[in-house]
Amino acid sequence: MRGTVVLLVLICLSRAWTQEESGGVRESDITQQGHSAGRASRVREVQMESQMTDASEKTNKQTTTSPDIWTEMKELRDMVHNLGTAVVEQSEKLRNMEVRVTASEAEEQRNTVTDLRVALMLTKNKVQEVEKENTDLTAGLSGSKTWVEELQTKNAAQAAELSAMGDRVTASEAENAALETRLSASESQVEELKRATADRPRVAFSAGLTDSGTVGPFVAETTLVYTKIFSNIGKAYNPATGVFTAPVRGLYYISFTAMSVQTSFYFSAYMYKNGQKIMYSQGYNAGGYETLSNGVSLELEEGDVVYMRIPASNRLYDNSNNHNIFSGFLLFTV
Repeated sequence: MRGTVVLLVLICLSRAWTQEESGGVRESDITQQGHSAGRASRVREVQMESQMTDASEKTNKQTTTSPDIWTEMKELRDMVHNLGTAVVEQSEKLRNMEVRVTASEAEEQRNTVTDLRVALMLTKNKVQEVEKENTDLTAGLSGSKTWVEELQTKNAAQAAELSAMGDRVTASEAENAALETRLSASESQVEELKRATADRPRVAFSAGLTDSGTVGPFVAETTLVYTKIFSNIGKAYNPATGVFTAPVRGLYYISFTAMSVQTSFYFSAYMYKNGQKIMYSQGYNAGGYETLSNGVSLELEEGDVVYMRIPASNRLYDNSNNHNIFSGFLLFTV
């Protein structure tokens, strides 16, 4: 009999637990597996109720013989009721805890989402700032590229100008080198001429006839003596005799001038070399002052003499104006 009572208690507890399990499953929104477990629990409950009915019938038959069992069953029922109440309270607590946990998780998720949104907003702002900076940098880079291209163009033009200037400088240097070469050659020639001139005797003379006025006429051809010395380099002219003597072999240039004031008369002058007449010059005075002049280049040997003569019955005129001059100089030695 006591085993039957225990069996009834277990059936009641199983039913309570099945109801709590079924309710918990529905409240926690478990999927198809939870519904299958609930249906299996109800099947067990029906089986347990059938067994409990059979046991109750047997108990009714024995009530007359076992009055203490009802007291025990009442106590067991109270115990089951109390256990059911405790189970309901625990289930309620579990549901409240689940709600609180779910709310806490939801709050955490909302906070996480909010934090993510804030982070996303900050990231978007940062991306916009970076894009703006990139735009500014791109614009600056484009301007810098244009500036660099302009500088490159200017540098290319300047390089071309420098190259042209370099070519001109090179050409000028070549010209200067050629000029320096010619100048050096000219300087060498000048030095050679200086040495030649230094070694060569310098000969030149020039003398006037007289300051006394009329010279002539003479009864015979007469040598003219030019007494007024203007120059006599090398002392080759003798003012006492009127004779020029070549100091070295060379080419000389000899010249003279003459003037007459005798109207309607011819006047003449001769040039001699070593007693041989070289040149004869004549003029006619139609009235007033009449002059004549002449010159010649003579190749003279050292010691050759040159002088001037006037024919007989001719007259010349000279004064401080020096109308009659006898001159000569060495061109070069030979």
